[in-house]
Amino acid sequence: MTACIPPPPKTLFTLGGTPVRADFSAPLNPAGALALCWLLAARRYAGRAWPLRLLVSALWTALFSLAYLVHSLGHLLSARLGGAPVDALLVNAFNWSTVYHDDHVAPRQHIWRAAGGPLASLGALALAWTLRPSLPPGPWGRDLGDAFAALNALIGAAALLPAPSFDGGALLKWALYARMGDLGAARRAVSRAGLGASVLLTALSALALRLRRPLVGMALATFSLVAALESLRRD
Repeated sequence: MTACIPPPPKTLFTLGGTPVRADFSAPLNPAGALALCWLLAARRYAGRAWPLRLLVSALWTALFSLAYLVHSLGHLLSARLGGAPVDALLVNAFNWSTVYHDDHVAPRQHIWRAAGGPLASLGALALAWTLRPSLPPGPWGRDLGDAFAALNALIGAAALLPAPSFDGGALLKWALYARMGDLGAARRAVSRAGLGASVLLTALSALALRLRRPLVGMALATFSLVAALESLRRD
C-alpha cells in the first residue's frame, strides 16, 4: 500500500524575515472564515439584499485575516525581544501557528514567545473601540470597526485558553515551571486548568443556547471541546 504524503508547506511571503507558509489545508482557513462571516452578516443584515451581505462577508473575512496577522506580528515581536525568535508562521485550516525549530529555551523565553499574540490582539481591540466613535454608522464604517474588534477579541480569547499548545497554556506552564522547577507538575496543572475551562465553557454554551444565542453557544461549545481534547492529550 502506498502512503499518501501531504505536500510540504509553501512559502507565501515573509514578515520581517520570517517566512509565512501555507500547508495543504490552508485554503480551508479563508473558506471557513467566509462561511462564518456570511452567517453573522445574514443575522446582522437580515432585511438587506444578498449582494450587500456577500460584500460585507468578504470584508469581514479580510478583517479576520488582518486580525490573525496582528496576532502573529505580536508573537514575532515578543519572541525576538525574548531572544528566541519565531522560525516560521504556518497557515493551516484552523489558524496561523508559530513554528520554532529550537524549543529548548529558558522558561522566560517561552513566556515571551507566548505573550505577544494575545497582547497584540488586546491592543487591536482597544484601538478599534477607541476609534469607534469617529466612524460613521452603518456597514461601511462603524460596523466594520465593530467586526474587527470582535474578531480580535475572539482570537485573543481563544489563544488564552489554558490548554496545551495554546498561548494561555504556555504562559501558565512556564510560569509554574519557573516557580516550582517541576515541568511534569506544571504540565498536569495546565491539563487540569484546561479541563476546568472546558466545564465552564460548556455551562456558558448551554446558557447562550437557552438565551437563544445559537452562534455564541456553538462557538463556546467548540472552544469547550478543543480545550477538553487538548487537555486530555499528552503535551
